[in-house]
Order: sequence, then structure tokens, then C-alpha cells
Amino acid sequence: MHTESDNAHSAQSLVWLAYLRVPWVLLLLCGILLGLAVYYVGDFRFDASSDTLVVEGDADLAEYEEVVEVFGGDDFLFLTFEPNSRKPITPEALETLDAIVQDIRNVEGVKSVFSVLDAPLLKSPPVVLEDLLGAIPTLQSPGTDFELAQNELSQSPFFRELLITGDGTATAMKIDLAPNLELEKVKARLDELKRSAVTSGEHWKTARNDYVLTKEAHRQQREKLIADIREVRNRYQDAGILYLGGVPMIAADMITYVKSDLSVFSGAVIVLIVIALWIFFRRIRWVVLPIATAAIGVVYTVGFLGFLEWQATVISSNFISLLGITTVSLIIHLIVQYRELLITQPDMDQVSMVYETMRSKFAPCFYTALTTIAAFGSLTVSGILPVEYFGWMMCIGIVISFLVTFTFFPAVLLILPKGRPGSNLKAPNNAIRGLGQMVSWNPWLVTVIGAVMAVVAYFGIARVSLDNRFAEYFDTDTEIYQGMYYLDTKLGGTIPFDVVVRFPPYEELSFGADDELEEDIFATEEEDEYPERYWFTREKLDDLEKMHRFLESKPQVGKVLSFTALEDFAREFTDGRKLTTLEVVAILGAIPPDLHTQIIAPFGHPATGQMRLSGRIIESGPGFDREEFKREIQDYGKAELTFSDEEVVVSGMMVLFNSMLSQLLNSQISTLSYILLVVFVMFLILLRSLPHALLGMIPNTLAAAMVIGTMGYAGIPLDMMTTTIAAVCIGIGVDDTIHYLHRFREEHARWGDARIAVSFSHESIGRALYYTSFTVVAGFSVLCLSNFVPTVLFGVWTAIAMLLALVANLTLLPALLVLTHTKRKIEPQLREDVEIER
Repeated sequence: MHTESDNAHSAQSLVWLAYLRVPWVLLLLCGILLGLAVYYVGDFRFDASSDTLVVEGDADLAEYEEVVEVFGGDDFLFLTFEPNSRKPITPEALETLDAIVQDIRNVEGVKSVFSVLDAPLLKSPPVVLEDLLGAIPTLQSPGTDFELAQNELSQSPFFRELLITGDGTATAMKIDLAPNLELEKVKARLDELKRSAVTSGEHWKTARNDYVLTKEAHRQQREKLIADIREVRNRYQDAGILYLGGVPMIAADMITYVKSDLSVFSGAVIVLIVIALWIFFRRIRWVVLPIATAAIGVVYTVGFLGFLEWQATVISSNFISLLGITTVSLIIHLIVQYRELLITQPDMDQVSMVYETMRSKFAPCFYTALTTIAAFGSLTVSGILPVEYFGWMMCIGIVISFLVTFTFFPAVLLILPKGRPGSNLKAPNNAIRGLGQMVSWNPWLVTVIGAVMAVVAYFGIARVSLDNRFAEYFDTDTEIYQGMYYLDTKLGGTIPFDVVVRFPPYEELSFGADDELEEDIFATEEEDEYPERYWFTREKLDDLEKMHRFLESKPQVGKVLSFTALEDFAREFTDGRKLTTLEVVAILGAIPPDLHTQIIAPFGHPATGQMRLSGRIIESGPGFDREEFKREIQDYGKAELTFSDEEVVVSGMMVLFNSMLSQLLNSQISTLSYILLVVFVMFLILLRSLPHALLGMIPNTLAAAMVIGTMGYAGIPLDMMTTTIAAVCIGIGVDDTIHYLHRFREEHARWGDARIAVSFSHESIGRALYYTSFTVVAGFSVLCLSNFVPTVLFGVWTAIAMLLALVANLTLLPALLVLTHTKRKIEPQLREDVEIER
């Protein structure tokens, strides 16, 4: 028995399914499109550069780019070297270190290498300030006392935890990477077009293509550069322990993990789904056909994205697995319906059976696809480009997979001989049947349990926090984690941040005869190569020192570098007394140009009036609120230094990444209501029933809430991937709700009793929900094989969410349906009819 709405859908579907009369033409068309898609698959790339972890158009990003333009960015690596003797300042260890440095300098793409070999030594043996006019002594200077040098460097306020560990057992090389001037040029051109609101036309297309190609070439160059540095490191592994770290390496390794995950996941997902399909259906066709259909949908999608020149990032790296899983789950509903027809209508011919399968499942599958698109569509308004692209990728992929499912799948089925009924799994079927009977006769108990879980979940959600520590994103046995942990514990932290203090910019001065500065002890008759040194006054350095000491007092902050650290270094020669302006100017004039670029230029820029404090966060330390830390710095600048917010700027990768996560979380919270509204509207259109639409919202919302709440109770913070669990859970879980409500309406119209309708719904569509849910769970469980911890957590918690959604759809939803629908008295004749039907 069908309702008027169902008949309308049937008429429309029969017209729409007329194309199935020519299955071979459909298959030929699919083959042509497949060849075209394969051609463009090669243009689909991966990008995990640091700019994919930031918010486009964010004020923090603008500040960061300004700081990078003035002082340089995070394009450097650290390579540590701990000799086997654990004594790095010995002739033998320094000879090895020099060889490593020379080999790295020869790597294409390396701009410079700064190590203890370049550090000035003023106490090994001691020198007086006047002697600095000549060559500044280093470890490579004749007469250097290595024992004194070891002590001097390991206790140096500037070089300790920069070039040598605090315990003096290892040294570090700061490897500055050469900037890509061509990439900067094409990016500047693209940014200029964006500012001019020119985002279409030939100029935009050309600029965009140039940027994509140049960026891809840059990525490949960086990948090779880091591989070459690793090769250098590997050559010296016998001499000691070497660790490599830095933001560029994190980005490169993330791309490696993404590629590795995709290759591993693809094979593992296929294997698990094949096993699940064989267990469920025990027929070769029901294994090969779903896998082939899903694979074609994925290839079509990847090819289309390659044609659009879109790139996958860390956030969207799982979209292929997600797409394959959702496609197979869609096909399972078709298989279950087809097999049901084989049992209930064995005399129906193959063509009619395929037509009826497509007709009866078109409406629920169509609305299932729409609701899933709506859920992932919420990501497209996050304001974070990688997240937006992930949302669009899933939306495009679901549309393509739906079309492939309703074209390729029935076309192949039509040319195959009619199937035969297969044996169902008795244990799950009995469990589902028993669950349906329990829910039918105990709806209040199930509803009360659901309400209690909702309250518990609510308080758990209030305890959820954000995790923005890179160190916890990788397994402890990975090279990237070990390098980060070593830098964290021995070299003052890993993730960089900057505090920029702004003063009036430098203006050229003229000095009178009585001016203190005329007595510059290093003054010569030659032209002054660095007149800006007169901008560094005692008053400015006092303000800077206060901020420097404030940062050092924070337990989460490791090494802090600024002019204060340089002055601390110089105060060792003045018995701890602050340097006068004269002494500061004199020392700055004596520093050689090569050393100036390493210890002066990164921390002061007189032309713009800016001084920079460069710090590093200890990632392995206790967690803390990054946003609160930023506010504390700005509040201190205002309260203690009387600076305005514009004169104290906190920037760096720490700030950008925290901003991205915060905005991602906020966008998910703000768009969750949008998701629920859209899903509700979809329910209303499909079911034409306000009560059913309202009831359909409850199971998956509760499942998502329970997962997030459980994470809160367990102290597991949200990260860049798990923040999307709610959208994914509702987007995929709602599929089961639609199919269950669709079948319940048919059974209720047939029997007129909610309890009987629930019982029959469980025995029919319940099996399909079981199959699809466990297939989805199997697919997501594969993500646990990743080396990237957020991917593992995403897989685990999404799998749990899918199980909870299945349970909710088979318990809470039918319980609510029983409570809100009329129940007939079970007369003997009705009971007999039910038993006969079964």
C-alpha cells in the first residue's frame, strides 16, 4: 500500500528510469567519462604547507605577513648533533660538525647555516671590548680554549638552547632556507587582484594558474631539499644522534603522511568492505559490483577536482575514504531491496526487478544524498579555505556518486542474469528482530534512557577543549615527533611565535660636538655602514627587556631571543650593568655583516621602528589557552609599558594555527543549527509529516552529542579534524533515519499499528541499516592505521558515532514512533495475518 505522495514519486521515478532501457549505452558513456576522469586524476595534488593551516583574510594572518616581510618567516630548520662522546666542543666533534655544515650548505635551496662554529667567543680566552674591532674569535680561531668555550656557549643567554643544549651535550644548526622569489612574485600578483576584487576573467585565471604551478614546483623543491638534508644527516648517524625539526619539515612530513595514508587506506578500506560485503551477502556480484561502483565514483570525483586544479590538504585527506564508504552504504540499500524482491516476488523478471528496486529506493536515496550534502555543505562557510574545499569536495563527490549509483549499478545489474536469494546472517537478524519487539513493548523505558543520555552528553560537551599542539599530532615512534620532542626538551621549544614592539621609526640624526655618541670607541673615518644603530637607545631597550622577562616567566615559553638576550650576553663584561646607549651603538658598529644578519637583523628594524622578540612554545609541556596567552602579552604591554594594542603585536605560527582551530570550532557550532534546519526541511519534504520530521532529528543529534560529550569526559580535546565529527555524524547517520522512516510509513499504512510497523521495519530495513552501519564503521576503523593522530581520533570517534547512531535509529527512533502513533488492538485475525506475512 502506498500513499498519494509515494505514487507521485513512483510516477516521476518511472519516467526518470526510462534510460535503463539502454544499459549498454550507459556503460559506454560511463567508460568514456572514466577515461576522461583518469586523464585529469594526475592534476589532483596535495598541499600541507603552513598557509593551509591559517584563515584566509584573518587579521592575524595580515599581521603575520607583515612581520615576515620585515624580519623573515619560519622558513628554517634545526638539525641537532649529539656526538657519541656527548662532548660537542672537542676537536673531533667540531671536525664532524664542520663537515655536516659544509654538506648542508651545498644542498640546493639552503640559504645559510648558523652553528656554534660561527658564534662569537668573548671568554675563551677573555677579550676586551676594544679588541672586537678586529676579527671576532670563534671556535675555529687559533688559540681557542675548547673547555672554556663549552662553558661559555652552554651558559650564554643568547646561544644556549639556540646553538647548544643547556646541558652542553649537543649542538644545533639553524638552517635558513632560500626564499622562492618567483613564488613571492606570483603570490603578490594574485593578492593584488584579490584586493582589486578581480576574481574572474583571463587575468585572474592566468595569475591563478601561475600561482598553482609555481607553488607546486616550490613544494617539490622543498620536498627534495628536506630529503637531501635528511640524506646528509643519515651519512653522519654513526658519529652521533641527529634530529631534524622545523615548520617546513612538519609541512613536508604531513604531505608524506597524507599520501601514505591514502595508499594504505585505499587498500585497507577495500579489503574490509570486501570482507563485510561477503559476510553480509555471500555472492560475488554483491562484492564486485559495489566496489566497482564506488571506485568509479571516486575516480570521477578526483578527476573532476583535478580538472578544477583543487588540492587536498591535511583536513581533506580523508575525503576519498569518506566518499567510498558513503557510496557503498548507499548501494547496500539497493542490494537489500533487490534481494527482498527475490524472496517476496520470485516470479518477477530481471528488468522489472531492477526497475522496482531503483523506483522504490530513489526517493529515500535522493533525500539521503541531499541531507548528507547539506551537512558537509556547512563546512563551506567556515571561512577557512582548506575546510571549505573539504566541504565542496564531499558535496561534489556525493552528487557524482549518487549519479553513478543510479546509472552504472543498475546498468550492470540489467545485463547480469537474475540473482537468487541468499542466506541471511541469523545472529544479526535475530538480534534486530528481538530489538524491534523489545522497543515496541517498552517504548517509555527506551525514551527515558535516551533522555538521561542526552543530559549526560550535555554536561560532557561543556568540558570539551581544543588541542592545538603539533607534538600530539604524531605517534611517538615517528621521526617528526622525536625531533620535536628533542627540540622541545633540550633546545627551548618547537612552535615559534613573535612579539613585535613598535616605536617611532629611525630618522637620520646629526650630532653636535658635545653629544655623548661622538666618543664612539669604534668610530673610524670611514663611511658608517650601519647608521641605524643610533636608533637603539637605552629607553627602547628597557621597554624591550621588560617584555622579554615577562615572556621568560611563562612556563609554556622556552627560548626567547631578542636584543635583551644580546645585551645579557654583553653584560657579562660589565659586571651585570646595563649598557649605555654609547656602548650599544659601539658594539653594533663592530659586528661583522655576516654575523649581523644572524643576530641583529632578525630582532630590530629601525626603518620601520620595530623590535622583535622571537619565542618558542614548549609543546610537550602542560596545555594552556593560546588565546589567553596572547591577551596576557597585550595586556602587559598596555599596563606595564603603556603601549597600545597596535604597538604590541603577537604573531607567528602558534597564533595562526590557534586562530584556525578557534574559527573552525566556532563555525561548526554556528552552522550546526543550519545543518539541523536543513535536515529538518529535507525530512519535511520527504515525509510530508511534521511529527516524523521532528522525530527524525533526535537519534543522530543525540549520537553526535554523546560522542562529543564522551570526549569531554575523557579529556580528549578537539583538533583540526575531530571538530568536524558532528557534521559527519549527522550527515551520514541521517541516511539510516530516512530509510527507516520511509519504510515505517509504508508498514504503518499497511498494518495500521505502530508496534507491528516497527517490528516489520526492523526485519526489513533494519538489516540494511545494520549492514550499512557496520560497513561504515569498518571503513572508518581503517583510519586507525594512520601515523597522524588527528586522523586516528577522527576514525575512532566517527566509527563510535556511527554505532551510536545505529543503536539510536533502531531503539530511540522506533520507541518515539510507537509513543506518537496510534496502536490497534491485536485481534486474532491480525495476529494470524502478521504471522503469515513473516
